[in-house]
Amino acid sequence: MRRKVAIIGSGFRGFCDALHLLDRKDLEITIIDSAPFFGGVMNSLSIKGFFVDKGVHIFDSIPIKLAETITEIMQGEVHKIDFVSASAFNGKVTEGFSLPDLNSYDDKELKNKIQNELIELSNLNRDNLPEPKNLKELFQSRYGKTAEDIFSKIFKKVYGLKSEEAAPAAIAQTSMGRLKFLDDVEMLKLKQNPWLDTVLAARRKSVGKVDDYVSIYPSDGNAMKGWCEKAMQWLQDKGVSIKLSTKINSISEKNSTCLIDTDSGLINADYVVWANDSINALANILNIKKDVDKFQHGTPMVFTTFMTQANKVKDFTYLQNFDPNQFTYRSAAAGRISSQIDKNGISFVTCECPASTKGDFWSKPHKEIPNIWDEIKRLGIIENDAELVDYDIKKIPSTFKLCKSGYNNAFKDFTTTVNENYKQVIIRDVLPFFRRDIFFDSKHLINLID
Repeated sequence: MRRKVAIIGSGFRGFCDALHLLDRKDLEITIIDSAPFFGGVMNSLSIKGFFVDKGVHIFDSIPIKLAETITEIMQGEVHKIDFVSASAFNGKVTEGFSLPDLNSYDDKELKNKIQNELIELSNLNRDNLPEPKNLKELFQSRYGKTAEDIFSKIFKKVYGLKSEEAAPAAIAQTSMGRLKFLDDVEMLKLKQNPWLDTVLAARRKSVGKVDDYVSIYPSDGNAMKGWCEKAMQWLQDKGVSIKLSTKINSISEKNSTCLIDTDSGLINADYVVWANDSINALANILNIKKDVDKFQHGTPMVFTTFMTQANKVKDFTYLQNFDPNQFTYRSAAAGRISSQIDKNGISFVTCECPASTKGDFWSKPHKEIPNIWDEIKRLGIIENDAELVDYDIKKIPSTFKLCKSGYNNAFKDFTTTVNENYKQVIIRDVLPFFRRDIFFDSKHLINLID
């Protein structure tokens, strides 16, 4: 008899879980999601006649095996992405670099101070150093006090959270895992020190082929929405049952079987795999009085979409703006990437703008549209004579979910409680962030199913 597995959540984590479990022919797989669409946050919005991703959702640096599966799902309608990235800081844009570039400072004394602190750090016996308790301490242990202060201000701007409130593991979800504060030649000299090589960054003229990862994106003109719809059909063709718009009321166990009570009826399963990023939703379903979500920070953003002439948009993938006093964080040539240009030659650019839900920008974002438009002109994202044809604003209260200090202990405590009371419920951690990490993490799931 085939054993039944119910995966809760149809986002990329749920997709990867199902993908790996398909290798087990003795399993019957069902995906359940409360949303009316498949793919979670990857499913695109319909805006002004275009399909617009909720941020940058490229299949970035994924294993070739996964890329082949995505290409099969898209029936060949994908194109490779050659990353043309840039970053902005201190009023200057650094091409070909997507992290903060502190070399934009003209202050030689500041740069010397950073370098001296780094040299001191490189001479420490790291075996005897205490583990950082938060991201602020991690920044300081990697980059020194001076650079930490700068990075902490950038972090607060982008994520709306103080670095001392974030867990050290949050660094893996940021673009702040390396430090550059001199020109590329000088940085490469410093990187000859083995320890400094692990924390410093430099642009190279050519990196060659360093791994077996590729970056691709759907080319059918429907953005990630096209992939989500085709992925759903592909899974169904493989025998996976998918139930959308299905709310779970409770999960109980009886005779080694999970009984999933939903608003559309009872579903039986031998295993329940929680692939949803809200741990509190599971806690409520299981009636466990533990609040893990309070140890996650949702990062509110004002998401703007600007329609303009495609030939006035820079040929780039995305630019990350780390200037604390500017509106935008990550801007992307999303319309060009997704092959969406209308008959009048109009495409679109997207901008993720950090915002406090209690601030004026959040309450009245339309007032700042002219300022944001001028900002992306100054950043070179669009040409100075580009015309603002139309725009759209979406206020998204929770985007990047960063783990706060205490998350690991809270998550372990919650999973221990679940494991003690529910033998057939498997919880997937939300910490794996990038597509390749989620894909590799899902591989372990197959070992958890008897």
